[in-house]
Amino acid sequence: MEKMDYVMDNYVILGHQPCQTREAKFLCIDAIYEKLHRPNYYDLGGTYMQEIGEYWFVTRTDQIGDVFLIHIFITNKLEGIVSLSLSSGNTVIFDKDKNIAFLSPNLNKCDFGKLEESTFKYVTTYSFDIIEVDMLKGKQLFIPISFVDKDENASSLDAVLDFSPLLEEPIGADFTIESEDGEKFLVHKVLLMAHSEVFRAMLKEDTAESKNNCVKLIDVNKEELRHLLYFIYSGTLKEVENINFFNMLILADRFNLSGLRELSEHALIQQISIENALEMLAVADSYNSHSLKTASLIFIKKNKSALENNIFDEINNAELIRELCKFLVS
Repeated sequence: MEKMDYVMDNYVILGHQPCQTREAKFLCIDAIYEKLHRPNYYDLGGTYMQEIGEYWFVTRTDQIGDVFLIHIFITNKLEGIVSLSLSSGNTVIFDKDKNIAFLSPNLNKCDFGKLEESTFKYVTTYSFDIIEVDMLKGKQLFIPISFVDKDENASSLDAVLDFSPLLEEPIGADFTIESEDGEKFLVHKVLLMAHSEVFRAMLKEDTAESKNNCVKLIDVNKEELRHLLYFIYSGTLKEVENINFFNMLILADRFNLSGLRELSEHALIQQISIENALEMLAVADSYNSHSLKTASLIFIKKNKSALENNIFDEINNAELIRELCKFLVS
């Protein structure tokens, strides 16, 4: 099976292809479906320090009833301190267009301290049910990974990239955004334009918004606008328990903010329930969210009672209903 072109070879750990340790972004398991159905040890690949092999990864697959397990192990080729971060969750994100699958981008750090060379260590285990495994057929699984010590680098990087204090004290603000309920926010054009192509087009010199140095978003309330701006300024969200992530997904789509889209999708996937699974499916389809759509389909297939909902009668998208029915009988 060939790797997808958009996942750059230099960032992917797969076999003996050259991947520098500190540049590694993904650990790739090829032929994942076959490996899960044939429990055994499998070599995955390694990373290098210049031309010297530094780490090697192995997986062991197991099946216990209808639960399929992937155990990840690492061997250090050189003596030294071993520390890495690997995907923290079992949630599989399917990219239908590119026919590949990812695990959650959220990382858990694993510290092993100083190890003698060629020490074989267990790292973590991922589990999947039979429906998820069937969906992995014909795909590669990409597991996010990092050897960069974020504890060392994140504080200085965040200090550079976190502009959220400028929302509280908008020194040098040159633009005003008003919510539908009249709340005005003083903001900085350069930050809006740097993060959103939509704002970049809106704030060109010849537009009415740019000439008036203001715009009113008539369908965005003050809380949603506050969250949107906080994300643009900081790259994250706060007070997430109070956020309507349906609306955040809509805003992410409207202003073409991929990071906000990913955060919203991740939050919504965690919130799927019997009561809202059909609504999640409809929203995901409307806003082209492959990961949320797949998660909703899987949930509904596992929990048929989710179909006993009035929302089912309100879905007027024949293609979506056809896709749902096809998935349920597959």
